[in-house]
Parts: sequence; C-alpha cells; structure tokens
Amino acid sequence: MRRWLAAPVAFAVAIGLSSLHVAPVKAQPKGEAPVEESFLTADGVQLKGLFHATNKDAATAPVVVLLYPPGPDRDMTKGDWAGLAGRLNEAGYHVFRFDWRGHGKSTDIKDPKKFWNNPFLNGGSVNFNGYIKGGPPKKPLKNDLYYKDLSPTRAERYLPAYLNDLAAVRVHLDSKNDNKTLNTSSIYLIGTGDATTLGLGWLATEWARPAVYPKEGQLGVGVPSYDFVPQGLVGQFAEGGHDIAGAVWISPNRPTPISESATKKWISTYAPKVRENNPMLFLYADKDKAGKTQSEFFYNEVLVGDPRRAKAFNLSPIERTFIKEVKGGSTLSGVKLLDNNAELKVHDTIIQFMAAIQKDRAKLPSKNRNYNTPYFVNVQSFGFASTP
Repeated sequence: MRRWLAAPVAFAVAIGLSSLHVAPVKAQPKGEAPVEESFLTADGVQLKGLFHATNKDAATAPVVVLLYPPGPDRDMTKGDWAGLAGRLNEAGYHVFRFDWRGHGKSTDIKDPKKFWNNPFLNGGSVNFNGYIKGGPPKKPLKNDLYYKDLSPTRAERYLPAYLNDLAAVRVHLDSKNDNKTLNTSSIYLIGTGDATTLGLGWLATEWARPAVYPKEGQLGVGVPSYDFVPQGLVGQFAEGGHDIAGAVWISPNRPTPISESATKKWISTYAPKVRENNPMLFLYADKDKAGKTQSEFFYNEVLVGDPRRAKAFNLSPIERTFIKEVKGGSTLSGVKLLDNNAELKVHDTIIQFMAAIQKDRAKLPSKNRNYNTPYFVNVQSFGFASTP
C-alpha cells in the first residue's frame, strides 16, 4: 500500500474522527443576517460579497473565505454555502463569500481605462483581457463584464485574472481588520473544484508580499507605493502567507490550461513555505474518481505529502495536511457535498479540522495592515502566461 493512503487515518486520529461517525460540533451563538458589501479590484472591477458576522468575540474572530469555481451560470448564492456559513458562525468564525468578476452581481467595470490599459492583464504574454469579446479597439470602452463575454474556447485560460479578485478580497478584509471588525491574522479558505487551483496560486502570491503595508522608503528608490506582487522588497517583512491559517479543498481540480509543472512550481519555486505553514484538507466523495485523483495530485505532487517523496527531495514531512474520503458521498462533487450534513458530516469535518488549527492560533494579535488601495498580482511572475 502506498504510504500516502495513511493520511486519512492520520487525520481521523489527529482530530478525533472515524469513518463511521463524526461527533457534532457544539453550537455557539449564531451570527447576524449577512450584509452585502462592495469593493474594487486593482483594475477597477467592482466586486460584490456577503459578510456573515459571528457574534462570538467578533473583533478578534478569524474569517473564512468561501470560493466557488468560476463558470457559466455560477454565483455565490448557488449551493449550500449559506448553510456552511451558518455553521461556521456558530463555531465562532466570520464568513465572507463573493462573486468573481463577471459572475453574479460583480459585473461593473468602474474604471474602464485602468481595466483595459493596465500592463498586468493586457498585452504581450499577459493579454488575458484579449479573451473578452467586445473589448478594444471597440469604443467606447466596455464598462461591464459577464462570463458570457469570455470566448467559450478560452474561458478557462482567463482563470489567472481572478487572482486579482482574491487580492482585492484580502485588502477588503484587511480594512475590516483595521476597523476592528475581524482579525485577519487567521484567514481560512474553503473552495471547490477549480477554486482549489486559484486558491493555491493566490496563496503562493501571499508569500511574496508583506502582510503590513510598507512604510515610506522601505521598498527602495523609485518604488513610490506597493502596487503589485511581486516587486523588490527592502528590509525584513512578515509575509502575507503567515496569515492563511488553513484551507479546505472539496473535490479539487486543476483546469487543463494551468499545467501540472506550473502548479508544482507555486510551492517548489515560488512559495515553499506553504508546505509547513498552511495546513490543508482535501475532501472527495468515496466514488468520485476524479476528485480522488486530483486530491492525490495536489497532496503528493504539489505539496509533496508522501513521506518517501519528501525524503527524496530532502523536504520535511507535512503533518497537518490530509486527504479524506467522504463515506456515503457516492459520486457527489463540489458544493453538493455540503448537502445532507446529517449523513455526510462534511460541515462537521471541516469545522473540526479548523478547530484543531485555531486552537494554536486563537491568541494571535490583530495587526494594523494599512492597506487602502488594492494591488495587482503580476501573474507572469508565478508562471502564468496567456496563450493565443
């Protein structure tokens, strides 16, 4: 038997689970009704989100970001995300979910010039906006964006652009942190399908930027502000990746346009600290062959979780990242695994995984982040390039 198969067993032992029963999480005070919030990306897209606040130690409570996979006819309201958000509120977590650009209510381009002219998503090897129908040279500049505007054969190739949405989410949450609404010293990610790849890619970028806005002069000569990730940094900074407490990936998937080699480099080359600092849980239904295969890829190939492979690469073993099969899930995948928690216990499994992590992070102090303006992710620096 291959040694990685021991991971689900280790997970069960680590947090007190068995394949037959998961003890229900003790209920805590519920949160308020979700509040709709708006915020801007670095390239001028207005995103819409829902903030589900917990009533338990609100000012110091961690926050969970929910991620669905971008795609046609998808938005943050579809699937039982609200049910999971309620359970997380009861357990003492704030929850934030949002619509990606071109999805749901996130369709307004508030700054068309910045959107169509910025060098991070336009021109050369980063011409991701070239996949959008109705863009330049047509005039006036297109000021809205819908998923249907993406060329059907190139929609998946647009995925790297969404990293800028996650960067904007981080700035938005940091502003709430500075207002003492929550504590971004512990951020959790929960995503399904392709959102796994987006989440991991963004996590790599978080290890390339300072968690607190640099003071004037710290970035070196000729760098007036922190405009993009990555850029040359001067002095010692705590990286943003330290604040990502953990992640849960449900039915993970790597879309074809993002190669295996590029995905592996996010950890091996750009952000090796992810392995030991950002615990993860990969969940898939017991008859979901694709989910199992993809979970194994991320665990073994990207994170090098197999102890033998880790030793061969002179890497330390990872002790808090696991693969778990959801018994009784059959061929269910993605957000559908959040249904029927009474039988599948996916909500309970997620919360217990996070509770084991949060136990060690509960007293992490809130830091004043001072990020007021969203920054670009220079996707080319992390192995992304647009293709014709």
